[in-house]
Amino acid sequence: MFNPLSGKMIKKIIISFFVAFNVASLTAQDAVIKLWADQQVFITGEDMWVDGILQHASPISKTMHVQLLDRNGNKKAETIVLMNGNQFNAFISLPSNLASDYYFLDGYNEGLKSKTSVYPVMIINPKSAPSLGCSVSPNKPTTVSSQINIYSDKETYQPRADVKLTLSGLTNISKGYVSVVRNDQLSKVYEEASNGFNLETSHHENTQVDNEGKVFTATVSKNGKPAVSLPVLASLKGSPAVLSISNSNELGELKFLFPFKYDASEIILHPLNNEKGFSFESTSSKPVGTINFPCLKLDEKLKEDIEARMMHLNVGKQFYADMNRVIKNNEIDTTDFYGKPDARYYLDDYVRFPNMEEVLAEIISEVRVKKEKDLVMLQVLNIPFKFFFNNEGLILVDGVPYFNTKELLESDPLMIKSIDVVNRKYILGDHEFDGIVHFKTYRNDMGSMRLSDLDKSFSINGLQKNTFLKPAFAVGNTSKMPDMRNIVFKKNDIQSDFRGSAMMEFKLSDAIGNYSIILRGIDKEGNSTVVSKNIVVAK
Repeated sequence: MFNPLSGKMIKKIIISFFVAFNVASLTAQDAVIKLWADQQVFITGEDMWVDGILQHASPISKTMHVQLLDRNGNKKAETIVLMNGNQFNAFISLPSNLASDYYFLDGYNEGLKSKTSVYPVMIINPKSAPSLGCSVSPNKPTTVSSQINIYSDKETYQPRADVKLTLSGLTNISKGYVSVVRNDQLSKVYEEASNGFNLETSHHENTQVDNEGKVFTATVSKNGKPAVSLPVLASLKGSPAVLSISNSNELGELKFLFPFKYDASEIILHPLNNEKGFSFESTSSKPVGTINFPCLKLDEKLKEDIEARMMHLNVGKQFYADMNRVIKNNEIDTTDFYGKPDARYYLDDYVRFPNMEEVLAEIISEVRVKKEKDLVMLQVLNIPFKFFFNNEGLILVDGVPYFNTKELLESDPLMIKSIDVVNRKYILGDHEFDGIVHFKTYRNDMGSMRLSDLDKSFSINGLQKNTFLKPAFAVGNTSKMPDMRNIVFKKNDIQSDFRGSAMMEFKLSDAIGNYSIILRGIDKEGNSTVVSKNIVVAK
C-alpha cells in the first residue's frame, strides 16, 4: 500500500516544526513598560507628572499601577490610572515625609508579565537631609547618537516670551513627547548620577485582574495563624454606599471587588461573627529589591537652587492651585449598592427631635427599637409579610456597617440628613441581612460616631483618568499674575509632516535661568531616543 507520508517526510515535518517554534520563541518579545517623569528634580509636596507606554503587548487590565520606590525597593507612593490604549498619563502627589534622596518610578499592569524600565528622580525635602549610610559609586556614563534635531528661533529669551520650535529627523518616530523644563545645578547633579543607569524590574503574571473594578486583597489571622473560612464584610467609606463580602481561604486570604472610585477613600473590614482578636493586613506588592544608585550629596552651593524651587512651588500653589490636575468624571454611579430604597426620609421635612430614638418612633415607621436587658437592636419591618424581622437589620452610617446600636441611638440626630430603609431580606454573596437601615450625615463623615475595635481601616487612592499637564499660560496670555512654572511646555502627541519635521510654539514663564527642551521619541521598533537642547531666559 502506498503511504503518502514516508518516514523521511515525517522526520522533515517534525524538524521544520521545531525550527519554526524556536524561531518564534526567539523573536517573541516580552511586554515592556517605559515611563518617565516631567522633571528630574522635585520638592516634597509637589505633583510629579508621569507619562508612559506599554510595548509589545496589549494591556490585560484596564489600569496601570505607577509606584514610587526608594533605593531599598519599598513603595513610598502609588497611583492607579486608566489606560488609554497602550499609553497612560498620571500624577503622584509627593508625600511631605520623604527623606531627601533618589527615588525610582516603576509600573505594572495587573495580570501581565512584563518588564519595566525604572526611571530615577531626585526628591528634595528641605527638612530632611540625605542619608549618610549610602556608599554606591556613580554609573559609567554613556553616549547615544541620534538623527533627531531641535531648533529654536533664538538662544536667549525674555521672561514670558514666545518660543518657536522646529523638530527634524522624526521620520522613524512613532510616538513623540516634548517637554520644556527649567534646570539648575541640582539638574546637573542628577544627570551625573543617572547617566548610564539602566535597570528593569520584572512583574510576573497573576490572576488579580481589575477589569470589572477595584480589587482589594488582604489577609486575616488570629493568634498568629491564618483565620480560615471567616466571612468578612468590606465597605467603602463615603457616598455612595458600596459593600463587598469575602470568605477567607486556607491561607487567610481575602479578596474584595469594588466599583472603580475616582477619589481617595477608606476601606473598612469587619468580621461578620463579631469576635475579637482578628488581625487584618492589606496585601501589598513585594519590594523589587535593592536598587544600586549613586548617593545623593547636597552641599552649600545648591542651597540657592533649592530655595528657588521652593519659592516656585509656593507661588504655583497660591495662584494656580489644582489647575493642572482637576479630573472631571461624568460616569460616577451615585446609587447605593442596594439600589432604590423602599423608603427614604429627609429629616428636614419633619419636626427635628433631639433624641434619635424619638426620630425612629415618630418618623420611621418601618423601623423599631427593641431592648432586652443590655441588648439594643433595630428591627426592620418585613413589608411582604407585614411583620418585623426577629434579627437586627444591617445598619449603615455613611456607607459603613455600624454594629454599636446603643451608641447610634445616643448620637445627635441633628447631624443626620436622611435615613434609607430597605424592607426586605437583602442577599450579599452567601450572606443574608434582615433589612437595611442607612443613616446619612450632612458631611458624609459619620458625625460623632466612630469605628469599633473590630473594624480595620485601610486608605486607598482614587483611580485617575488619563490627564495631561496643562501649563497655566498659553501663547498670547496677558495675565499679570506671577508665573514661576518650572515646566513651561508639554506635548504628548507629536505629529510630523512627510519630511519628518514638526513645529510648535509655547510661552515662557517669569522664572529666569536655563531651560532644557527635551524630546523623547519611540521608534517603530520600540527603541527610545532622548535628545535635548538648552535655551536661556534672562532679563
